[in-house]
Amino acid sequence: MPVDLLILKFFNVILASAPLDIFFVYICDFDIWRWPLILVGVALLWRGGPKGRRAVILAVIAALIIDPSIYRILKPLFGRLRPCHDPALAWVRAVDGCGGLYGFPSSHAANVFGLAVIFGAFYKTAGYYLYPIAILVAIGRIYLGVHYPSDVLAGAVYGAAVAFGLIFIMRKVNPFGQIKTGGDI
Repeated sequence: MPVDLLILKFFNVILASAPLDIFFVYICDFDIWRWPLILVGVALLWRGGPKGRRAVILAVIAALIIDPSIYRILKPLFGRLRPCHDPALAWVRAVDGCGGLYGFPSSHAANVFGLAVIFGAFYKTAGYYLYPIAILVAIGRIYLGVHYPSDVLAGAVYGAAVAFGLIFIMRKVNPFGQIKTGGDI
């Protein structure tokens, strides 16, 4: 916990600036990413061939597993307050509101790392773009004061684990025929 607080204070208080406030609010806003994700998904379904369709199907399945399991099961189970809801941490800046009561694990981090793993497995170059975006979103959740670093780390690990698990199952069961993924998985 002390390391969590030190890292939180570094990103949320020490690095605080108006330009970073704006940057992290936007990078963590799902509404900004919604339409590009939908357009990429539609393009892959339409013109991506079997590989593109598999990637989109796995990404949708991952999102349908990751998001609800976190907010319906894991967050209530662990019951860890977000830093911005903790009265003992009056110094925390809630830059863009505080969100729900509980923060462990981070849904944002889980979802974005899950997508990065899946699309990185199918399209190796996509990983070069998606992993840095995932890291920025994870840092942004800490910067915005809505998650502890351990919330974000747990979310990233959970999202990646679900994605790797789905890829493993897909490769073992292989319901779509003999189509190789583009990455090293």
